[in-house]
Amino acid sequence: MLNVYKLSIEKKIRIFATCLLALVFLLFFSGVRKLFLKAFLSPIKFYYSVSRYCGSKQYLAEENESLRETIGSLSLEVDRFRDLRDENKRLRALLKFEEKIQFDTVSAEVIVRNPNDWIGSFVINKGTADGVQKDSAVCSARGLLGKVVEAGKNTSSVMLITHPGFKAGAMLKESRINGIVTGAGKGRARILYLPIDAEVKEGAVVVTAGFSRLFPKGITIGEIVSVGKSKTGLYKYATIKPSADCFSQEEVLCIK
Repeated sequence: MLNVYKLSIEKKIRIFATCLLALVFLLFFSGVRKLFLKAFLSPIKFYYSVSRYCGSKQYLAEENESLRETIGSLSLEVDRFRDLRDENKRLRALLKFEEKIQFDTVSAEVIVRNPNDWIGSFVINKGTADGVQKDSAVCSARGLLGKVVEAGKNTSSVMLITHPGFKAGAMLKESRINGIVTGAGKGRARILYLPIDAEVKEGAVVVTAGFSRLFPKGITIGEIVSVGKSKTGLYKYATIKPSADCFSQEEVLCIK
């Protein structure tokens, strides 16, 4: 019985030792395996992450560029729509003015404007072939702009009412006091030879007097912004702010 018991203890010790060695072996090689897998997979994971990041960055860059092009194209379309809308408004206003004055007219576009010309002149795309003649009055929807000083076959040069060489018969709309309008430069005109005792107020509207065939009666010239006396004291004069925008006009009417 004693030998059997001893053999049983020894057997148990061997089994325990074997299990312990197996456990140590498994633990050791499990750690090695993990380290090996970690060392092997880390570069792969890094490469995958970098590739994914670079791919995403390139995709985003391409998408941003595409969006910029789309936005640019839409902006151009919006600007074009606004230009067409504004042009339509100007042409409608010009048509109403044409119906109001009841004269034969020729519509034209401003094609040349000298940015250094602060006195006032431009070129239009209509000439004698269209019925435009020298001294034809040129108007916008808001009033008198000037007159044709040189008429070619297909183009004409226009002198604005702000040019010192411009002259036209005029009168104050309410009081009917007559005078002569001439250009004063710097975007202004001036009405001269008003009676010294005449009551001339700022804000009074000046219109064409219709003394000649060149400028039909009643076309708005502008509004008085200041009043003064001549150096001789023989007459009054008044500075006029033109009703028409002389320096940004795009479409005009020429009165035949």
